[in-house]
Amino acid sequence: MEKSISKLKKRRRMTIQILYRLFLLDENVNKIKQEILDGFQLESFDEEINDYIFEILENIYEYKEIISNLLPELWSWTRLPKVIQSILINAVYEIKKEITPKPVVVNESIELTREYLPSFDTSFINGLIDNVK
Repeated sequence: MEKSISKLKKRRRMTIQILYRLFLLDENVNKIKQEILDGFQLESFDEEINDYIFEILENIYEYKEIISNLLPELWSWTRLPKVIQSILINAVYEIKKEITPKPVVVNESIELTREYLPSFDTSFINGLIDNVK
């Protein structure tokens, strides 16, 4: 069981790093996909992780729209730090695809937020993810 939890956390981290690069450099989704296929993005080939990331990339605009619609009135997608955008996209994917129970997704997302941006308000993350249907 612990090995599968560790693998899920590793996959989540790798996905967030790739999404962060995508958002930070304003890259093209197809370029990122090609880099994954060419072996530039991941330390080793893992078909399961590749499929996971590709599915997120295929639906990234839908997930971005879901998050944008949940943001408070004074917030916008572009106002969110890129790493928070990445964490939220991954969270929405895991919830929509029922990969991980929602409470676990919320807790893991808060943990990652505290790690990457310790000063960011985690209740903001909690509220957004908790409202994903």
